[in-house]
Amino acid sequence: MRPTPSHSTVTLHPFATARGGCGLRAVLSGRVDHAALPGLTPLLRRVADARALTLCVDLGAVEFLDSCGIGILLALRNAVLERGGAIAFENHPPRIRRVLERSRIIALTESPLVIDHGPALPAAA
Repeated sequence: MRPTPSHSTVTLHPFATARGGCGLRAVLSGRVDHAALPGLTPLLRRVADARALTLCVDLGAVEFLDSCGIGILLALRNAVLERGGAIAFENHPPRIRRVLERSRIIALTESPLVIDHGPALPAAA
């Protein structure tokens, strides 16, 4: 069993979208739980200030996700969609995918629509 990191990190990488807009790639790592909220607050604020943001959230390095973490992801999703943006959750590790499936929100984190390089969530989701 691998040790679980005691903290989470988020790194932000801007990118140009195919339509000439600006997107943001957020790479999450470690634990996404209640303790992660302070580290994710800058991302949530940036999303709250953006209009029509294209956001790709990379979950590949997430080691742990609980109900508070799911709430953080859903709040992020809702903030992007409320502002007319598009969001994609990419690279679900098997452990995280199982958590999303068991909580029955996996449909909210995947879709066949594509934004530049990953699946996007439609506004109607």
